[in-house]
Formats: sequence, structure tokens, C-alpha cells
Amino acid sequence: MKKFTHIFALSILFVCLVTQESDARRVVETRGPDRSRLNEIDPGARPDVIQHDIGNVFFTIANYGQAGNPDNIPGFVGMEFPINSGNDFLFSAGVWVGAIANGNRLVSTATDGDNGTGEFYPRNIVASPFSNTASNPDWHITSKTIDRFGDRFMTFGAKDFDEDGDWDISTDDWDGNQRASKNFDGGRGLIGFDDDNDGQVDEEIVNGQDDDADGDIDEDTDISGDSNSDGNCNYDPEPHIDEDPAGDMARDFTDNDFDGLVDAEDSDNDGDCCPGLLDDDGDGFEDEDGNARGAQEYYAVFMDDIQDEFVSSPDVDGHTPLGIVVTQRTYAFPEAYAGDFILLDYRIRNVSPLALRNVFIGMFADPDIRAQGEPGDAASLDDFNYYDPERLMAVHFDDVEDDDGPGPGVFAMRVVKTPVALDQLRVSFRNFDRGSGGDPETNADKYDMMSSGDIDPLSPEAGDWRMLICFGAEATDGFTIRPGETLPITLAYIAGDDTADIGVNAEWALAMYLNDFQGPSAPDAPEYAIDVYEDRVRIRWKPNAELSVDAITGESDFEGYRIERRTGQIDWQRLVEYDVIDTLPGEFQWQNFNYGMPEDTIHYPDGTFEYVYWDMNLIPGQTYEYVVRAFDKGVFGAGVLESGRTGNTRSVTIAAQAGSGTTSADLSKVYVYPNPYKGSHAGEKTPISTPAGLEFRRQLMFRGLPANTEPGKCLIRIFSLSGDYLASLDHHNGSEQTSWDLRTRNDQEIVSGIYYFTVEYGGDIYLDKFVVIK
Repeated sequence: MKKFTHIFALSILFVCLVTQESDARRVVETRGPDRSRLNEIDPGARPDVIQHDIGNVFFTIANYGQAGNPDNIPGFVGMEFPINSGNDFLFSAGVWVGAIANGNRLVSTATDGDNGTGEFYPRNIVASPFSNTASNPDWHITSKTIDRFGDRFMTFGAKDFDEDGDWDISTDDWDGNQRASKNFDGGRGLIGFDDDNDGQVDEEIVNGQDDDADGDIDEDTDISGDSNSDGNCNYDPEPHIDEDPAGDMARDFTDNDFDGLVDAEDSDNDGDCCPGLLDDDGDGFEDEDGNARGAQEYYAVFMDDIQDEFVSSPDVDGHTPLGIVVTQRTYAFPEAYAGDFILLDYRIRNVSPLALRNVFIGMFADPDIRAQGEPGDAASLDDFNYYDPERLMAVHFDDVEDDDGPGPGVFAMRVVKTPVALDQLRVSFRNFDRGSGGDPETNADKYDMMSSGDIDPLSPEAGDWRMLICFGAEATDGFTIRPGETLPITLAYIAGDDTADIGVNAEWALAMYLNDFQGPSAPDAPEYAIDVYEDRVRIRWKPNAELSVDAITGESDFEGYRIERRTGQIDWQRLVEYDVIDTLPGEFQWQNFNYGMPEDTIHYPDGTFEYVYWDMNLIPGQTYEYVVRAFDKGVFGAGVLESGRTGNTRSVTIAAQAGSGTTSADLSKVYVYPNPYKGSHAGEKTPISTPAGLEFRRQLMFRGLPANTEPGKCLIRIFSLSGDYLASLDHHNGSEQTSWDLRTRNDQEIVSGIYYFTVEYGGDIYLDKFVVIK
């Protein structure tokens, strides 16, 4: 299993890495940006990278706007797909912001290729420690479902929910529905977007009527459905909902109370009653009522007011800051339909005294579709890319006809949301090859690329192609960001098996955004415990998953449980499945086995109960990993959704936790002959007396045993490599050896493989293994 260490101080890493050759790219010039001095700009901040790893991709993102792993930081990948495959799709990527400021064409970039012109630096956001390996990185790490993942502590709290229970029905029930509401004014949809796909934008008002005569009521509302002016008509929360998110609201560079003012410039400190503390609502608890929308959500802030001396690989004409603060929030999801992409939500705020006009936003990427073990140069020089106008998406794929064959998948970036409708954007797509020296070198060159509206065709030949997709409002020749204003942009990095799969994943990325970063959800992970005994475990779990309500469908759609087990790196094995006896709709009925629910339960005096499952005949000394999962009835377009393994597994070691004793000197002499067993051996040529007469039978000899004569006192148990109990021998013939005929307790002959055996005698247990080759 790969071990991923998630937090590194880049100031230390770059010292170590300058002597190490990248196996992702070999270039004569500097391999990647030297960002080791970024911490000198804001002494309270620290440049840092972190990795999303809860879905089907590993994705590395920095708190200064760059994605990927161009410097081969140990333990990190650019964008690995599928997860744990060893394939890596991304060398480097990052956001570009271009504008006309005071008559000048200026562009601030997170990276722009091998040399990585880095013109952003991270800001300190008073992040509380979240890792066992780092004390004060500049990230907020939050989750709507879990509070810890690996070595990272997550701030738990889901958007739209009153986690700390301080909503008061007498003062806070603005819509009179007797419960805490995330949308008291009844609006639906997003401002500036055609939410019902009828060709009109924000054509409804909140009045309970079908204004556009399409059969739906208030489904695409205007500002009358957006009381807090956040652009999201689905989210106008009543008081005491999400009022104590991660960090200090008075210093997180975010407009938390939606009044257009941020942090200290807001007279009420952005709704924070306790500035300078993590306890924003003054109830004595810190960060207990959060607003996370992803299962894994990372938040960082970076700025571009950086002097040339701190810019890594500056442009020929240097760096002139636009005067912007960028808040970056990235989202990862464990569900199968959403596990192949990462959503990135940017808020670009103008903190300069000048208006930024003709603003265009760019997504730059230098992808390399590299299979596990493929050399870096080979991976980088055999790719193509093109633009998908239907989805506003740049697509990068591998040459399927070269010597290394088809690549392991496809990489893409798509535009998800802007302040204007997607069909009202001017989009530019440019591809340029590293080998031909096509990288833009000045601010003007970059800005012209971003604003031109030119669409380059499919790459003319295989090469190390970079790609740049840029966009701005067509009607106004780009966006405008006046002093103090914020431009919201949402993008997606996507992986897929092929171009068809990329298309499906791109549609899910858009659908997730339109549902406020929510999708159909699996039932909650069952709460369970494991009790360990001498050769078995008892798994107990609560029925909490049966009360789960899907955030999108609004239905309680629990269907059943699955219990899985594995040892070491062996694939997960399903031990048992239970499901409700019912009839499922359409395509899901064929997999509805109607096993029924567990009959074995424990009932407690308070009226609660737990289900029980026993896993028997386990190997003393062996470590087992378990997970209890819940699955739903199925959602059309998403399939059957199952609670994830990530963060929900439990490991137990039978001997260590059962107190089975230690190996004695006598039992350490036990051995198997022959080992390996290769189909037969000389000892088998002696016939064995059986009820049917003399027969030649397979014999595996256990030797060095205690010369025991008492039944039940010396037991030999045989197990498969995955821990399945196969057979047992009761050794009491008074000699120091006994034989086994290689047949299981079900009278089946075993196959080639590795097997464990234990010898139990006098309170001691000896564990060893043997090999069978047929």
C-alpha cells in the first residue's frame, strides 16, 4: 500500500530536491518554480501542498494556486487515476487572471510551464492545526461527513445544518415551517444561470406561480429569491445556521454575512461576535457549526501583490500586481459518480484602488498521461489535446498508436460556472508544444492569448502539449471587477477512462455544482464496533444508516448492509450481505436479492439495538481489516450508492487482542514437509490403508509436533492466504508427526497457493505458512 505523507514545508523540500532528478520530466532549464522564499512575504503564512484522496483520484493542490506535482515532492502525485493505480495525468496546472489595469495588459499566473512563473503567495488565515505532522499550515480542512482522515483532522460541519442546536423557533423561524431552514425565502436556482434549460435566465419571481408557463413553480428565480445576495437562490439560511465555520470569520478573507464587506472592513466583523477567536458565535465552542459541502474540502487564500524578487521565473517584462485576493476552495467526493473529478471554487476580489476591466480567467495545464512505470519523457512526448465546445472543456489524451500503446485514460478541465451564462462567454483555447518553445513570455503575450477568442484545432502531431482555456463575458469584452468587488468562478479538473467517460464525468461535475455541490448520496456509514475473541470476532453495528435521507432526492432510500474483510494487500472480500425484502424500480430490481435483514441482534434497556455478525475460525496472530457498509435502493443516472470504506475501516489482531500467548521453544520446532509441496513426493508412494482398501493419497506432513496422546489438546488449523478456515487436525497419536490429505473440511482438494497453519498446544500458539504448487 502506498504511504502518503500529506503535509510538507516547501522551504525544506526544495533544499532536498534540487539534487534529485525528476522522473516526470527532464529539462535543461530549472525544472520547477523555486518558491522557497514565499514565506518571507507573509511571515505568518507558509507555502504548502496537500492532496485530495477520498474519491477515485489523488490530486495535489497548493495554497498558492498551483496544481500537480512538478517537483516530485515525495509522497505526492499530480493527478493519479484510478486511485492507487500508479498512473499520473498531471505535471502542473494553475489559474491565470488577466485584466486591463490603468491601460496595461497584465496577467497574474500560478504557473505557466516548466519554469512555473509563480506570481501568487499564500496568506495566513489563522488555521488551527489539522495534522499530526505539521502544526500550522495555511489551510482550512473541512468535511460534511467526517472529522478525521489519515493524519488530518477535519473541521466537521455540513452546510445548511444547525449542528450546535442553537436555532430558536421563537426568533429564528422566518418562514414559519417549525424547523431550521436553509432557504427561508423560497428561491431556487442560481442568479445569472438558465437553471431549467428553457433558454431564459432568472425568469421567475418568488410568488408561488408558474410565471413562464413551463409547468414548474419558482424554479429559476431572480433576485427576489436571493435575500442574502450570494448568487445562490437555494441558500438563504435562517439565523444560527452555519454561524461558526472553520477559522476566524473576522479574518478569513470571506464575506460570511453576504453584505459585500469582508473581515475588518465590515462594521460587524463579518457577523463574528468574537473577532480574533475561532469561537465566532460566542457559545464557548470552536468551529462547531460549519458549512462544508464536500466530504473533503480544502480552503486557502493567496494574493498577487508580490515583488519581482520573490517571483519564481518571472516573465520577460516582470510582474505588475493586479491587486487581487483569491480564495480557493476545492472539493472531493467519495461517491462513484463524483469520484473522478475535483471541483475548484474561486472568489477573485479586487483590493486595489483601480477597477479591473476586460478581465479574463484562464486554466493552464501541462498534462502528461503517464502509465505506471512509464518513463517521464515518453509520457510527456506522446500526447494530444483539443477543445470540446459543447462542455467548454479542454481535453488531453495519449497517442494510442505509438510504441507504449494507449494511455491509461483522459484528462480534462471544464468551465462550470461564471457570473454570466456559459453560452454568453468568449472562450479561447490555445495549445502550444514545449519542444517548439511556444510558451508565452510577456504579460501582453499571455493576455492576448486569453482574450482573443481563438480556438486552436486538435494538436497536429504527438508532443508535449500544454493547453490553456480562457473565458470572459462576450458582451462586455471580459468581466469587470471594481474595487471591493468579487468575481466568482467555478472550474473542474476531470479524469476518465476515455473521451466518453470524460463527457459523463463532466456532466456530473456541472450537476453537482447546480445542486450546491451536492449529489445523490449513499446512506450514512454504519456506526460499528468489533469485539475480539480467541479465534473469532463479533461485529456490532447500529441502524443509523436506515434513517439517512438523500440530500438531493429528499427520500430515505436505505436498502441494505455489506460486511467486508481483507488481510494485508489482498482485495476486499464480502463476508455477508443483507437487504430489505422489497421491490425496486426499473434497472435496480435485477440486483435485488431480498436476503432480509440480520436476525442476530442485541437489545438494550434504553430501547436501542445493534445488529450482530460473527466472523469465525480466524488465524491467531493474523491482522484483519473490516468495514460495514450501507447501500441504497439506487438512483437513476448514479447507480446503487454505497457508503465508502475510506475512514470507516477497523483493524484487529486476533492473537494480540485475545491474549493467546507466545510461541514456545517446543512449538517453534514444528515444520511442514515438503514445503513447497510440488504435486507429490516420495513418501506418497507408500499405500495408505483405508476403508476402501490400500490407496495412494496426497500427504502433507506436520513434523516436530508434541508427542501428545490426549484428544483436543494439540490442534492444527489450516487457513487460506485471505484467512478462510479450511481444515483442522486433532493430533494425539503419540508421535511427533501427523499428515494431512490436502482436502478441506468440505472434502475439496486445495489449489496451488500460499496457506497459513497454526498449532495450538498448552496455551501457546505457533503460526507459520506453507506453499502448494501443482
